[in-house]
Amino acid sequence: MLSLFFSINASADFLGFKTGDSSKGKIPDLVQKLNKLQVEDSPIFEENFNQIVKSIENNMEEEKSFCSGETADAEGKVLTGGNKQLCFRDLKSQYLEAMDTIFTIKKKYLALIHTRQIEKLSEIQKKLKLDIDKSF
Repeated sequence: MLSLFFSINASADFLGFKTGDSSKGKIPDLVQKLNKLQVEDSPIFEENFNQIVKSIENNMEEEKSFCSGETADAEGKVLTGGNKQLCFRDLKSQYLEAMDTIFTIKKKYLALIHTRQIEKLSEIQKKLKLDIDKSF
């Protein structure tokens, strides 16, 4: 279950990313979706989290290709020269923000799971003490 939660796969999904434009790609929108997720110990949360993380990774790969000039944007334009450097700088900033958000949410999730495990352990301890008291 946790291995699925922590898996981050990268595969291609075409994105029309434009540098020097008001369009920043999909990564900031995906980060907002992550921030809106309610952290809970459920398969639905894990599935939603993993889907968004995969989308971020997919978009990163596409935007890297665009920034390096390997692929064109939605309008068919390819970056050249100094625009590539600006594109990579912006992409790095977006990626760092996304990774910070991902790890913050992972920490909250793990803290939630840990708290629940400690609560269960305390319950087991109480039951065991009661059983021992009844036995003697």
